[in-house]
Amino acid sequence: MNRFLLCLSAILAPAAAIAQDAPQSVSYGGHEWRITAQAAGVEQYLGRDALALSGGRVWLDGAGFSDGIIEFDVAYEERQGFIGPMWRVESDQHFEEIYFRSHLNGKPDAVQYTPVENGNSAWQIFSDENALAAIDQKFGAWNHVKVIVKGDKADFYFNSQTPLLHIPDLKTDISTGGVGLRVSGRGGMTAYFSNFVARPLSDGDEIVGEAKEPHEIPAGLVTTWNVSSVFSEDIVAKALTLPNAATNAQIWTVLDVETNGIANISKTASRLADGGSTVFVRANIRSDRKQMKELRFGYSDRVRIYLNGKRVYFGDAGWTVRDYRFLGTVGFFDSAGLDLKRGDNELLVAVSETFGGWAWAGAIEDQSGITIEN
Repeated sequence: MNRFLLCLSAILAPAAAIAQDAPQSVSYGGHEWRITAQAAGVEQYLGRDALALSGGRVWLDGAGFSDGIIEFDVAYEERQGFIGPMWRVESDQHFEEIYFRSHLNGKPDAVQYTPVENGNSAWQIFSDENALAAIDQKFGAWNHVKVIVKGDKADFYFNSQTPLLHIPDLKTDISTGGVGLRVSGRGGMTAYFSNFVARPLSDGDEIVGEAKEPHEIPAGLVTTWNVSSVFSEDIVAKALTLPNAATNAQIWTVLDVETNGIANISKTASRLADGGSTVFVRANIRSDRKQMKELRFGYSDRVRIYLNGKRVYFGDAGWTVRDYRFLGTVGFFDSAGLDLKRGDNELLVAVSETFGGWAWAGAIEDQSGITIEN
């Protein structure tokens, strides 16, 4: 790992509105940072030279950050915002991230851990106390943030001497990469960073947090699924039955579920440019007789479940689609009856994503007389 020490008090050339297709770079602290943001520059704020960042991210590519500490002070006003660091950045589409929500001070989800896979955040998938925590934020004043990363674990500190969030299982497979900072929110949210440091671990730097009890996973969890290539949701939008050849043109990838029992489809697929994307998730259920079985499942954002080509369920659990407070977080909240025939039964699930977590999870508790094959 490259040893580096970066301080935002170093001279930073201001960056005005940044075009999305033409990110600019800026030199400071002996390193070259790349900016993909609406605005970034150095300003005096609360008596310090600070990086003022709004509407995007700044990246230190090639930083070689693996196990180490990211630490900084940050100040901002009380308004809707999402602020935080990224690390082990492989690309703009693949990294680890923690952000805090400036509009949810003291709430149980004020801070969020999520991996970003193929450019898609997974905050709807990781929604237990191993990914969320409450923090007390100061507005118009400096808050001190520290993240300790070691192996597949991380501790998050916020104005505290003990970690307020412990992440027992970092979800990407990245071992080393760049670092960065992120600020987004409605109405031009701006945050000011100072005293930024990213360094390797020293003697005494340890992970001290402990994992929380995860959400209950139902018995009979299906731990591996086949996931198709991406196609337009229009193909299945009104389809109550699927032709036998519906999956013939698909390219299939085996995907294991996460430790919470949920498959993060973004690990195998990228969303289409139009913002809506769909894949099939498939398993074969071999039954020794005609019988009914209950499938418990969770998903995001939209799902159409087909058994032997006939649709047995449709649901929409996207963010705010049911009311303005609906988050669309994923759990085993739904169930459907599967009317199995003797022999092979194809369970085919079309899962469509807009943003926030492309997910499918399924369990059949009573597996007597059946075999589930992938």
